Amino acid sequence: MSTEKNMKKQIVAAVLGVAVVCGVGVGIAANALTTDPPQKSRTSAGSTLTPVSRLVVKPGAVGPVAIGTSRRAALASGYFVRGVSPVEGCPAPPLAWRQAYADALDVQTLGNGTISSIGIRGKGPRTKQGLGVGSTWGEVRKYTDAAHEAGYGQSGAYVYDRQAGGYVGFLFNESLARLSDASKVTFVEVTQGSEPGLTRDGC
Repeated sequence: MSTEKNMKKQIVAAVLGVAVVCGVGVGIAANALTTDPPQKSRTSAGSTLTPVSRLVVKPGAVGPVAIGTSRRAALASGYFVRGVSPVEGCPAPPLAWRQAYADALDVQTLGNGTISSIGIRGKGPRTKQGLGVGSTWGEVRKYTDAAHEAGYGQSGAYVYDRQAGGYVGFLFNESLARLSDASKVTFVEVTQGSEPGLTRDGC
């Protein structure tokens, strides 16, 4: 009788174990079906970050990021992370755009980490007039006639906001002599207080 009772207890325990496991499995599945989708990236202050495709370029700023922003404030904004060396032998930069933005944007800083220049390589960020990478000289020159040689057989132009003291520069692969209305913008640079150089070094 003792052996029979023990066997019954083991069967009951096994059935309960299966029920508990199944219950947990069903709970996990139900939770997966009812959980809200992941939220958009947020800053440390809790505000939602603007997607790269919706960043507005203006003289002296790209979206909410202004030239002159300190390293500390840039990191707190949520748009940047601490930089790592892109090439062996090059020093690690103080700042880098977070991954979701890094394919379209770059950043240069002063020695203390303050943002001094923002470069745009991707087609997402544009001015309120719709100018950006891929725009033509015919479109850009409606807002500026100041085309100039930019070195390396390229040419450039910029829009300047006197009140803000900021610039948006546009780079074209053609030299000034070969620049035409069909020439396309290949790079955009935003600066404050000084004209965009429209160049980036190896590091």
